[in-house]
Amino acid sequence: MKIAVSARYLKEKPDGGVARFTYEVTRRIVQKNPSDEFILVFDRNYSESLLFGPNCKAIIIEPETSNPLSCYIWHEIKLPELFKEVRPDLFLSPDGIISLRCGIPQISILHDISFYHRPYDLPFFTSLYWRYFCKRFARHATRIVTVSEFCRQDISSYLKIDIEKIDVAWNGISEYFFPAGEKEKENYRTALTGGVPYFLFIGNFSPRKNIPTLIAAWHLFRQKTGLPHKLVLAGGRLFLNRKTDRIICTSPWRDDIILPGLMAHQDLRLMYAAAEALVFVPWFEGFGIPAAEAMRCGTPVILSQTTSLPEIGGNAALYVNPADPEEICNAMIRISSELGLRNSLSAAGQARSQMFNWDNTADCVRKAIEKVLLK
Repeated sequence: MKIAVSARYLKEKPDGGVARFTYEVTRRIVQKNPSDEFILVFDRNYSESLLFGPNCKAIIIEPETSNPLSCYIWHEIKLPELFKEVRPDLFLSPDGIISLRCGIPQISILHDISFYHRPYDLPFFTSLYWRYFCKRFARHATRIVTVSEFCRQDISSYLKIDIEKIDVAWNGISEYFFPAGEKEKENYRTALTGGVPYFLFIGNFSPRKNIPTLIAAWHLFRQKTGLPHKLVLAGGRLFLNRKTDRIICTSPWRDDIILPGLMAHQDLRLMYAAAEALVFVPWFEGFGIPAAEAMRCGTPVILSQTTSLPEIGGNAALYVNPADPEEICNAMIRISSELGLRNSLSAAGQARSQMFNWDNTADCVRKAIEKVLLK
């Protein structure tokens, strides 16, 4: 089989859930299927290290897809021209966007449809693009793969897509995440916070992640308990962050809010492991990779009781209403004061996290490809 793969999000150092999925799954399906030919279609220069086997080659087509207009040109004009030349049997899009003008079978990896539920979380034209085209992508795709059963049900019901057309491939957890020893955690905390315990958020800074409510809950925690716990907010900035910036700048404990920025994925293990808890309370989440990674590291997790997160956390998390700072604060108090609860959540999280494996993810995507090409 000759399979073309959108490599727009394929990077040596993936930054975000879609890029991580693209890297981990593309690497595995190329290496596990040496008899197939893979064409990685980039919109920019790339590293040779991303050619994961001798059965893999790369093609660059312009323009770089930095905005909705260039994205449309790339997929609807340039991609069909390329496919007439290279004649792939199938196009796999790990970022969800397919070509409406290509006649070959296509699989869309649709990570979530949050832009329909929360359209104002994205810049105007980006939101408009996704809301206009996503339903067309979903209907035109031969099959859809998504990252949770919650998203499968949501896509089927909201976009009126036959649920049998949609497969689930849970995200995985990279192999360098595992628990740390007490001395290792103590040394890391000393370097990061001077040895003070901390609550942790990891993810991109966007309205959907609900960081202002998390900060409000942490304020309540400090007021109610008098404990010195710091708040570490780690991740890259995306857009529409003025409210978050304002709350951070005006916090009465501004010096205790630590902003390490976007970190290398491999460096997150100790940040997870040394934390009192991961507090991850987004308004909407298609999967929630930070929750799974934290559980693998043995860190207790406080999660939103909405969307996909109960599916991911199972019985290994404390669940809260993401709109209620008081409820989030009370969960933080429980984690900080109940050693037995911390230990039980840590053990349950490590067990639960074994369900999330990138090999399984890649196998699920491969099965979707076979459903299309071998039927």
